[in-house]
Amino acid sequence: MGPLEASIKSVESGLHCYLADLAVMTEDQVMSSAGGAARKAVDFTYEVALLNERMAARIRGEELPPEPTEDWWCAPEELRSKALISDYLKKTTEDLLTELRAIPEEDCARLIGKRPAYAAAHFAGLHMMYHAAQLNFIQALGGDDKMHWG
Repeated sequence: MGPLEASIKSVESGLHCYLADLAVMTEDQVMSSAGGAARKAVDFTYEVALLNERMAARIRGEELPPEPTEDWWCAPEELRSKALISDYLKKTTEDLLTELRAIPEEDCARLIGKRPAYAAAHFAGLHMMYHAAQLNFIQALGGDDKMHWG
């Protein structure tokens, strides 16, 4: 297995784990700020989805608008529910996977932004798992200490 294929597997696994964790959370857990200061799951899920969407667009060679400039990316009103943000994450990540799978392994060092394709894909998977850990923490605060990825 080459580096790009391994990184694609990381994205696939990240999506599976993330959606499994999101599915067992309540609407309130997704839409509320734990402790009143933590980022809302809906907002960091939007960040994950938007990053994946932008990476897919870069692979296609599209011109991108500037990234949101606020400190933390926040989900727009039209995505502010558990179902809507879950669907958006699934769609953007599946789009990213389609684009990554179309890159021949011998082109795995082709730049996507400032990273080689395999490293960009690896980062997308790592980024999803980083934020999936935040979902796990929110679940634990609500008394759920189970792993939901199986």
